[in-house]
Amino acid sequence: MEETPVILVTAGYDHTIRMWDALKSTCTRSIPYTETQVNRMALSNDKHYLAVAGNPRVSLYDVFNTSEAPILCLEGHKGNVTAVEFTHDHKFLATSSEDKTIMWWDVYAGSCKRVLQNGSIVNDIAIHPDGRQELMISCDQNGAVRVWSWRRQEVLCQVVPEPDVPIRSVAVSPNGQLIVAGNNLGQVFAYRLIIESTPQTGRTVELEPYLKFDAHEGYRITRVVFSSNGRLLATCSSDRTAKLWEFKEGPIMVTKGSREEIIQAGAALVHTLNYHHRWVWDAAFSSDSGYLVTVSTDTRAALWDVSSGEVIRQFKGHQKGVVCVALNDAN
Repeated sequence: MEETPVILVTAGYDHTIRMWDALKSTCTRSIPYTETQVNRMALSNDKHYLAVAGNPRVSLYDVFNTSEAPILCLEGHKGNVTAVEFTHDHKFLATSSEDKTIMWWDVYAGSCKRVLQNGSIVNDIAIHPDGRQELMISCDQNGAVRVWSWRRQEVLCQVVPEPDVPIRSVAVSPNGQLIVAGNNLGQVFAYRLIIESTPQTGRTVELEPYLKFDAHEGYRITRVVFSSNGRLLATCSSDRTAKLWEFKEGPIMVTKGSREEIIQAGAALVHTLNYHHRWVWDAAFSSDSGYLVTVSTDTRAALWDVSSGEVIRQFKGHQKGVVCVALNDAN
């Protein structure tokens, strides 16, 4: 991590956004955010912009400007903004809200270009990494995982893993092939995203069940995050831990008239990350997937060595719970 410039940002309920020197564990900049708590943050890929989701607006900050004022405020939601994410080219921004909508914003124009009506409180969103597909995934309070065409403002497919059990977080793998969702019962559901196109039917999109496992049995999952290389999944929970998982596939023998071999997927627990004393709300991987940052209601952030599962840095300074983190250390 020493060889790359690191931008690490944390925020939560104490009305401050803190930027950190990740190597020295010292706060390098503090931005007052007095309006509301901060629910979620996102950094653009070029490290220039920080998007901060509050209630009900989204504020955009210039990371390298010392001004405490945002350069842009996006207003349109009528409730708590639950998630925010930039497109890869940082020209657009997607947000979700307790007002049951998802909004698609033009960052440079500062205006909303699309409003997707979900019909239920939207808890999280993830933009598909292949921008040509124009897809976005959402999860909601009614327990649905939906794949949207944001341009056409329509649902292309959806699944409800457990009826009436809220899905708290959703993530898409870096290669765009897996969708993962975590719910209020500590369960994780993984789906293959199948995209097919034919001249006769056009494009069809399906979610094919891939894997289900109990990650934090009986406790709420607050966040699911893929590592940058797609090999690991981090889950955060109200059980005061984060866990690292690796998806594996292996052959098993089944009998269906005649014995045959099929490939079955499984999730192997790599590490249980024990450090925080209260709920773990959010996590972010480094660009090389070697490090993970977690944040908690215990007011702390922790930097973990992924290979050892050990805390190597602690970040203290917030006066109230920390519920979101953004990290960009890419060259």
